[in-house]
Amino acid sequence: MDSRASRAACRTLLEIGVNDRTRIQCGGHGEGYATVVCEHLLNEPAQEWFGAYPEEDYPWPDAWCAKCDAIFLREGEWNERNRDDVTFEMICSSCYEDARSRSVDRLEGDERARWDDFVGSCCVELQRKQEKLIRESAFDRHERWDWDLDIGRLVFSTGGVPGVVTAFECVGSVSTVSNTWLWSWANFSIRENVRSRIIKVRDMGESEQFPRLTTAKWSATEHDGWHMAAIAARLLGAVGAYRVPVENGFWFLALMSARKA
Repeated sequence: MDSRASRAACRTLLEIGVNDRTRIQCGGHGEGYATVVCEHLLNEPAQEWFGAYPEEDYPWPDAWCAKCDAIFLREGEWNERNRDDVTFEMICSSCYEDARSRSVDRLEGDERARWDDFVGSCCVELQRKQEKLIRESAFDRHERWDWDLDIGRLVFSTGGVPGVVTAFECVGSVSTVSNTWLWSWANFSIRENVRSRIIKVRDMGESEQFPRLTTAKWSATEHDGWHMAAIAARLLGAVGAYRVPVENGFWFLALMSARKA
């Protein structure tokens, strides 16, 4: 796949007279934000999506399929010479997220087996790291933990006395309300200093064609969260991983270091 950086500014919204915060009424979801996809993604979402990655002011970037991307590449942008060769449709942001979530299931046959093997090996590696971390730090014997999401620190303590201090990178979160996974690189409510390194996982997903690593949000369970944490732990060279329970789900952290306080 070509880098999506070259598509970051290639928006089609202005052509149909809307902007990134235009509200539309959806029959299924009610009022939502306007988004744009090609007709082929609308009809069959379980395929590769092309376009930019989400940005804070552009959370649902215009997207198109491989067939339409070949048309895009003729010009390297959308302009009057190629735009009429593609039919874009406007949908609400919730429809967009639902459709894009389905794209992660496009792997079949050998490609799916390659993905499953990769996930399995990462999980085995994480299990070994967790066992070593417990042996060396005994963090699991402490009665409580406290985390600071702003600075990326997780502290295990007993009787108010810190025992183990870890530094972490946010991997992502699982919502038990929407039953979805959200990568930290697409979660703009948290500071960049605790989510900047996770881009390495996304880059690997792009080069290896692993859609679960390049799709910001998709249907998932806690089990999937551990899989993503295992992958992040390998690619970032983490010493382990941790799951933080919150009101509506779980945060998954890659522990980059651990020391006794």
